[in-house]
Amino acid sequence: MSAAALVLLPVAAAGCGAPAPTTAANPPADTATTEAAAVSVAATDQGGAGGSATAHPRPSAPSGGASQLSWPQLTWHSAQAYGTDDAPARIWRSTPDGRWELVREGRPGDRVAAGEVVASPDGRRAAWRSTNPHRLTISAFEGGSAVSVPIAGTLSCTPRWIDNLTVVYTEGSERDWTVVGVRVDGKGRHVIATHQRSCPVVANGMIGFVEDRSLRLGDSSGAFRTVQPRIPGDLKIHSLAGFSLDGRHVVVSTHVPSPGECGCTWRIRNYRVDVATGAATELTPLDPAWTKATGHGAIKQVRFLPGGTLVAQVDTGTYGDDAPAYRLVRYAVDGRVLGSLKVPAGTPRGYLL
Repeated sequence: MSAAALVLLPVAAAGCGAPAPTTAANPPADTATTEAAAVSVAATDQGGAGGSATAHPRPSAPSGGASQLSWPQLTWHSAQAYGTDDAPARIWRSTPDGRWELVREGRPGDRVAAGEVVASPDGRRAAWRSTNPHRLTISAFEGGSAVSVPIAGTLSCTPRWIDNLTVVYTEGSERDWTVVGVRVDGKGRHVIATHQRSCPVVANGMIGFVEDRSLRLGDSSGAFRTVQPRIPGDLKIHSLAGFSLDGRHVVVSTHVPSPGECGCTWRIRNYRVDVATGAATELTPLDPAWTKATGHGAIKQVRFLPGGTLVAQVDTGTYGDDAPAYRLVRYAVDGRVLGSLKVPAGTPRGYLL
């Protein structure tokens, strides 16, 4: 799938006290499969606007067993770290044998961003919210001159990239948001949707909104439709993890509601959903222990691949942890696990582009 900046809509884990001790087996080591052919998922590094790319041939150590599996090219954004772990934000690309090579690094939004700094799908630009006054800021990933777009209202929703040249952000008051698109040069501002109660999920030319049991899916034209995934009646959708290239399938992460809605004790179940019919195929947990209410295994991002398989960014830690732990899992069309891969070493926060 072409790289796209998708976003997850986390549910606040209000009242989330320390959970009862729960032991879950460590995720299995990287596994191999003969089904996976190497295909190009992320855009190749071709230069262009957003700053010149300087190659950094510093591959991370290979994952155990990863050399047996031919992986598609994936792109990973490691967030900037502060304090004792002070480190720049980084863009990585994977190799067919499961290694990660550093493509570029920078400090966009360094100490001035109000919340998350989000890389464009090709990893060349970054966008973030700024205060005093409220505004959207866009720059090359390595830094340099920036474009600012005024934001009227709260800064609750993180801006997201619908493609490499367009950012989607929100204005207005809490849970009554106006969704707006704008080009990277600050021009072409247009309203996409109004009176929205949730932050938009944006990726690959598509936009979605999550309700407890349904999704509203559309694009930048403002045309939306309601989709009701055919999932078990005791489940609640807490996030939309991504769209297929053709917009015919999405992946949602769900849970069985619990007292206080603490993610630390959720039984999490993930599904691939057919948009036309609502048919849902459950994605097998990477760890069998996650079939219990451990709060593990939420899918944060997905990248659909040619042929219908997909790669999912799975949180192997407890939902809502301050320091998440991620692993990339390859899924077959029928939801079987084909293999898994470690993400680049370093800062705990990051995501697939």
